[in-house]
Formats: sequence, C-alpha cells, structure tokens
Amino acid sequence: MFEDYKDTALRSLRGAVSGEMVDEKIVFLLRKINALSDYYTTSSCYGRIVVAESTADNKKREYRFLGKWHRTVSFSDVMCAIGDYRNNILFFRVDPVILHVGCKDIDSASRILKVCQMTGLKRSGMYQIKPRIIVEIMGVDALYAPIGKEGRLMVDDGYVEFLCEIGNEKFRNNEGKILDFSDRISSL
Repeated sequence: MFEDYKDTALRSLRGAVSGEMVDEKIVFLLRKINALSDYYTTSSCYGRIVVAESTADNKKREYRFLGKWHRTVSFSDVMCAIGDYRNNILFFRVDPVILHVGCKDIDSASRILKVCQMTGLKRSGMYQIKPRIIVEIMGVDALYAPIGKEGRLMVDDGYVEFLCEIGNEKFRNNEGKILDFSDRISSL
C-alpha cells in the first residue's frame, strides 16, 4: 500500500515540476526526501512573502494576491503590489516552509519529526494516520500583519519598510532551516 501511494505521489510531482507548479527552490529537497525508501512528499511550499487582500476572517481561499514572492522583497516590490489594493483588508504575510510527507510507518514518522525538532521546524506533527501516515512539516518564521482596510492603507511608508526588513529576516531564517533540514535528513 505504501509503495502505491509513493508511486502515485512521485508521478504527480513529476507532472507538477514539468508544469512549473512547484516552487523551484524546494525541488532539491523534494527529490532528496523522495529518494529515501520510507518517505515521499505530497505537497510543499518553500515559504513566501505575500501582499493580499481578503475579508476580515482572513481565509486563504478568499485571498486576492497582489504580490507573491518566494524570495526576499524590496520596499518597491511591496509598494507596487499595494498599488493594486481595492477593498477588504490588506495583509502583509510571511508564510514559512510547509511540507506534507508520507511515511512508511509510525517509526519513520517519528524519525522525521525528530529531525524537524533538531532543525527548528517546531510546528510539525502527524497530520493524518489513516489510510496513510502523513507528517506535516511547518516552519515557525511567519508574520501576519493587517496593513489596510476598505481600500485605504492604514500604515505609513516607514512601517511598510519595517515589515519588509522583518519579513526578509524571517524568510532568510526559513531558508536556513530548510538547508539544515536537508542536510540532516540524510541520516534517515
């Protein structure tokens, strides 16, 4: 059963990579995990910085993305995205790395979670147990700040610059944890 799930996931990943639907920066890590006999990946995001508008309950499916970057950002990147803001609530976000990894058994899930803890990916845990074991790996370097309301920016340029600085620092921390995790999973 595990092998069937893994084969399906790897076929899906090949199609997503060739269709450029996977964050290019994370492909090396996905390949490394998928090369391990007890694991396979099902979904991923390298981490990103986002400017988006949404309703007050801040549901992802209701987002209208104005800017989305899988890299550090400049003040002008963010201000350009803010220029397209119309209504609702405007958010500046830093989303950390997230991976879903299928595991052969509870022991393999425990081993990968131990590596997560050692690398600072502390918001990780078992996401699903049946019909297959899925571990969700998630970083902690996040930031969610409302900065506009009803089409009006509620902060000044200095605060947007400050958010860019903090956001870029969190994004770089996220990248460091990804590399550390990549180095350590070889022990699995």
